[in-house]
Amino acid sequence: MILLDKTKRNTLLLITVVLSISLIIAYLFLEYQFNISVNEQYKERYESVRKLFGINVEHERQKLQLELEKLTLVEDISEALYQKDREQLAVLIAPYFETLKRTHQDIKIFTFRTSDGVTLYRAHKPTFHGDTINEQRKLLIDTSRMKKSLNGFEVGKFGMTYRITQPFFYKGIYVGNVEIGLDPMHFMKNLHKVFDLEVGVAINKALLQIMLHPNMIPITTNYVLLEGNEKLKDFFLESKKAGIDPFNPNNVIKVNMDIPLTNHRSEVLGYLVVGFDTADIIEQKKILMHRLLFLMVVMSFIIGYVLHKGFARVLEYFTEQLYVDQLTKLQNRLALNDTLLTNKKSILILSDIKDFSIINELYGVEIGNKVLVEFSKFYAKFASKHGFKAFRISSDEFVMLKHSNSYDDTKCLQLLDSLHKEVSGLEIKLENLNEIIKIDIHCGWTYDHSFALEEAQMALKKAKERSVPYLKYSKKVDTKERSENILHTKRVIKDALECYNVIPFFQPITDINGKFIKHEALVRILEYNNGKRSILYPDSFLEISKRNGLYGEIAVRVIRQSLLFFVSRDEKISINLYPSDLFNQGIMDTIVECIQKFDSPNRVVIEILEQENLGDINKVSNVIEKLRKIGVLIAIDDFGSGYSNYSHILKLKPDYLKIDASLIRDILRDEESKILVKSIVKFAKDLDIITVAEYVENKEVFELLKQYGVDEFQGYYFSRPIDLLGRS
Repeated sequence: MILLDKTKRNTLLLITVVLSISLIIAYLFLEYQFNISVNEQYKERYESVRKLFGINVEHERQKLQLELEKLTLVEDISEALYQKDREQLAVLIAPYFETLKRTHQDIKIFTFRTSDGVTLYRAHKPTFHGDTINEQRKLLIDTSRMKKSLNGFEVGKFGMTYRITQPFFYKGIYVGNVEIGLDPMHFMKNLHKVFDLEVGVAINKALLQIMLHPNMIPITTNYVLLEGNEKLKDFFLESKKAGIDPFNPNNVIKVNMDIPLTNHRSEVLGYLVVGFDTADIIEQKKILMHRLLFLMVVMSFIIGYVLHKGFARVLEYFTEQLYVDQLTKLQNRLALNDTLLTNKKSILILSDIKDFSIINELYGVEIGNKVLVEFSKFYAKFASKHGFKAFRISSDEFVMLKHSNSYDDTKCLQLLDSLHKEVSGLEIKLENLNEIIKIDIHCGWTYDHSFALEEAQMALKKAKERSVPYLKYSKKVDTKERSENILHTKRVIKDALECYNVIPFFQPITDINGKFIKHEALVRILEYNNGKRSILYPDSFLEISKRNGLYGEIAVRVIRQSLLFFVSRDEKISINLYPSDLFNQGIMDTIVECIQKFDSPNRVVIEILEQENLGDINKVSNVIEKLRKIGVLIAIDDFGSGYSNYSHILKLKPDYLKIDASLIRDILRDEESKILVKSIVKFAKDLDIITVAEYVENKEVFELLKQYGVDEFQGYYFSRPIDLLGRS
């Protein structure tokens, strides 16, 4: 009996030891997993912050750039700058600035300067006579020098601002510029709301000499904290006092500083400082771990219960503590993150309650919580009905998630229609107040596996901005790829200009017998990747070159190469110009210089594109008359397109009319095209103008146009554009 009791005691002791060791291992494993989860969540949030910050900066730049471009269209403002009329400029700008401040409260600078750098007017504070440009402000100096819009972060006497400039021209003359300075913390407001983080701006200590009050907190050997939340400032001050590294990943507040803030020259002036306070998460962890330790002791004494039921219940309890939202009992953001880490393709729908903050303000937090609970019940029921899991990831943000290897856009739209319809009929009764609350929601959704939540957040933000009930994530919502494509094209253009890879191709123009009598110069860019040559066509780079001040140089290069190549040839050479090119001094000087080398200037044809509105026809006519005097011939290109005006032809009296390609392309099957072409040919013959048909693709079109009386022809039926210069 004693032996039996001893055996039982030994068995009980062994079971207790094994169970205790198992629980300790489980405890350590949970702690390890928890730390991994916290770090993954931090990394995910930081990457989302990086992306959203870039989107915010680009979005605000586009909005303010558009506002400045609108100002350049007001001729009175350009004239006031030209006349240096401070009082008139104040009258024009003051009401506009008041309106702008209501929508952009973080504007710190709004300044107009003349072409010689004199500060003519400050809308944000009084302007004194004698104010001059700050020579250290490279953004303004470069704007005045390059005569184009620039933007980027800059450091001035009173801190860092995001600057956007816009040059002004009066009657084609550069007369000055306008500058907007935006508080960099403006871009971080939404970041703070969305991600619950602490943000600030760090600048290089070398820039402190520019500022009037360099009373800032050192955060590294070379950087100081210029701006930031109070919590972030306190953290760096305490770190300095304690002599600890503020960027240690083991700190309670995890701080990172590698999102650069660059100026217009891509020079790094500072960094965005991002801090995530993990104190609450760590506190929850301590509470959970203490509870686990207590349960370990209890479970050591209640072996039977632990073996049969306790372990499963403990796991269930801890799962609920870690992964369940305590208010709504839905799974929380941590659970969603872990689910997304499986990397399975998923349909994710992110919803938030419209104007939920107003409900909290009107009725109080307790009623707001009741609204959240009632909505979560409805949301979970709806999600379950359609095969989704429901999550609550923040105050009023809810997620529906379903793993799926296939996706049907139509079904998803029907699902969202059904969701919004049922939400509109949802009534939340407040018994104590004898009142009913009706709510509405916005949704953003995506089908992805890696950045599903981040993409849905961008779609949700756009849905709110556009005041639509829901929106799917797409590349149009995410402006980063478009911006990268534009930057890539700008680099390609600049490289091509530096390496002389902007060249003309030449497409022959024939007479009625098919003989080559003329060539039209067409711009191309040669791009080389890993030794392989590719040809870029104008529709991929011309508009970008115009918006970035590179078009003029491209035009000059093509004109010079084309004219000089045909100096010693017999055929005529045709050069395309936009109406605006006629008033570009550099382009016109190049044409005149090159034409002087021709023995017969009438071998040069200047084609003016009518697809671009001719604008002031009298001004255009005056320039054309000057060109006629040096002997060149004039053609109107794309005649018959949207801007075509017969009265223009009577005024300009060109030597050639080029019939718009859209009419020739459809002429075999479209009766209206036939009628229009016939009328253009008759009109031209009455005025003794030579007609040229583009887009002649086959013999049938060629024969028909000859019947109509067209004089010259151009198209693939005769030849594609040719690289006569022989570049390889």
